[in-house]
Amino acid sequence: MAVRVPEIDYYSLHGIWGAYGSLVLGRLGRGAGVVIGDVRPPRGGLFVGYRSGREEPRLLPFSAGVSFGLGASAYREDEVDSSRAVGLRSAAYFGSGEIERYVSFSGEEWRAGALSFRVVSFFGEAPDPQAVTPAAAREGLRPSMLLRIRFDNSSGSGPMTGLFGMQGIRRPLSDSTAGALLGMAGDSSFGFAIRPKEGIEEVMDWSVVEAAFDGGPDGASRPLRRLASEGGLRFSVAPGETAEHVVALGVFRDGIVTAGLSAHVYHSCLFKDLEDVLESALDDAPESLFRAERLDGLLEDSELSEDRQFLLAHAAHSYSASTELLLTESGDPLFVVNEGEYQMMNTLDLTVDQAFWEARFSPWTLRNELESFAERSSYEDSLGLAFAHDQGVDDCFSPKGRSAYEMPGLSDCFSFMSYEETLNWVLSACIYANLAGDLAWAKGRRHTLAACLHSLLARDANGDGVMDRDSDRCAGGSEITTYDSLDISLGQARNNLYLAVKAWSAFVCVETLLRRIDGLETADSRAAAGAARAAARTITGKMLEAEGFIPAVFESDNRSCIIPAVEGLAYPGFCGAPEAVRADGPYGELVRALKRHLDVVLAPGVCLDPVSGGWKLSSTSRNTWLSKIFLNQYVAERVLGLDDERTRRDAVHARWLRTGSADYAATDQVDSMSGADLGSRLYPRLVTSILWLEKG
Repeated sequence: MAVRVPEIDYYSLHGIWGAYGSLVLGRLGRGAGVVIGDVRPPRGGLFVGYRSGREEPRLLPFSAGVSFGLGASAYREDEVDSSRAVGLRSAAYFGSGEIERYVSFSGEEWRAGALSFRVVSFFGEAPDPQAVTPAAAREGLRPSMLLRIRFDNSSGSGPMTGLFGMQGIRRPLSDSTAGALLGMAGDSSFGFAIRPKEGIEEVMDWSVVEAAFDGGPDGASRPLRRLASEGGLRFSVAPGETAEHVVALGVFRDGIVTAGLSAHVYHSCLFKDLEDVLESALDDAPESLFRAERLDGLLEDSELSEDRQFLLAHAAHSYSASTELLLTESGDPLFVVNEGEYQMMNTLDLTVDQAFWEARFSPWTLRNELESFAERSSYEDSLGLAFAHDQGVDDCFSPKGRSAYEMPGLSDCFSFMSYEETLNWVLSACIYANLAGDLAWAKGRRHTLAACLHSLLARDANGDGVMDRDSDRCAGGSEITTYDSLDISLGQARNNLYLAVKAWSAFVCVETLLRRIDGLETADSRAAAGAARAAARTITGKMLEAEGFIPAVFESDNRSCIIPAVEGLAYPGFCGAPEAVRADGPYGELVRALKRHLDVVLAPGVCLDPVSGGWKLSSTSRNTWLSKIFLNQYVAERVLGLDDERTRRDAVHARWLRTGSADYAATDQVDSMSGADLGSRLYPRLVTSILWLEKG
């Protein structure tokens, strides 16, 4: 069974994988509908409901009650403008107490009265377009989702009329398909359709609600008003019957959609237009629904709590919303994950966290990103090879070796992340090579791996395994970490505990991979092993024995306590070096010290919020990040064996998203007291929660 959520008034992004398009819905009385090239919720309305006999029509509350487009009064001064009412004059919304909301891996379902409305948007694995037939690529990369709408008139004594419609449409699909499809489209970019069948008809008027439920003279269907911006499908259900319909919703983008590096959206080479997408989706609907049910079973058959099932499903839908598969002018696929509300493209410090997800569902996309980073995002500073933070913003690629984010002369947000991004490339490469079993690819990138290693070593002035030299690109500023909006406890790169453990992990992982590539010990693998040992000695030596924790920063008498001290322990097990994170392994002293540290800091008022009980990443900041909470929960439970009530604060974390950050779907940065959004809204990175499905 899908998970029934207790709080229903929050946004979800139902992303169409690879299309950078979504169906956004969920906030009661707020906008809903399709967005393309963005993830921010629309202002328009989505109309799903029914009318039993002559009773008042009832709708799910997916509309803000705002007008969309021109109405009748724009053409005739004396005309009553029904578009001002947006269909509200003759219909009522279901109240929150009348609605049940269920969430599953593949989508979600809303139930109210005699209505069931299910969104099926996520179907699991995405095939490598260069490794499958065109037919398989069309099926696996189709920019569409399915909507299952059920109207139950089994106990009705009169006819029932159902409606699915939205604002922002411009044309009926019967016009362009000679009646082969019924539905509506917004120009050529998005639309929804169904196959013609008795009892289904298109409606289009200033108010689609009035058109659907009031009809024309003597109850006859109204003619389509093609000037209007509201339209939908009207369903007739006879007394004593139940009708279920599958509607395809799809998007289509043609032509060059990027700047700086010209590219099309990949699906434009698989489908000729929107109608082709929708027809294909309807043809393959039974197989797609089967895939969705199988995917739902993966989550439902797991041992995860309902809170964790919700968190993982919610994250999956938001991640898909930010994905964009492009086709370059050379004919090669280029995969991009856009950074939620920020829209930065392929942010490398997100890639390393999303790598666990991609290694499971689309390992080829992780390889594609790694190659793209090496080609477009690498640069040489005075200390060696490094990587930029991102590849651009809002479909505008930045110049090679540059990001849209990083600026010189700063010491906090928007400064450079040269050291950490180099760690991230190394760790992502090791994860890919090991989990995808692609040693041949790693051999082809050996030079880059070695260059990264020597660059990292050069940024450690005293040889203690910890970064203490900033890139000259900082130009008098200082480097930061992915935790850019936190205080010094996690934001500063130099002599930082979080980054030191992550560096130790990278040295362990790259040593393991270099040994596999070379088949024996070499100077490079010895150098990596030496750096790992040095880092481990330094970190364990910083333990404050009396207090039982390691300070967040190894300078200025810092006493902040941080959970992500243990974050780096997540990687060796996925990179072929599980012995490195065993308490009795070669780095056992480090592992035991970090376990002691986490055991101490997971306390109320330290790294457990005293108000909500949720996880605070730092004792000195209420800005806490859910994607990192999930990653560190995995380490605490599966690596360190700290699996108790302190690690199981999932009900709090789930409630944060459904209440405090309800406006912004999967929000990463929240206030640990309330879950109120603090940044990184509508975000893809929360798929670190996929680690909960790992068995070991």
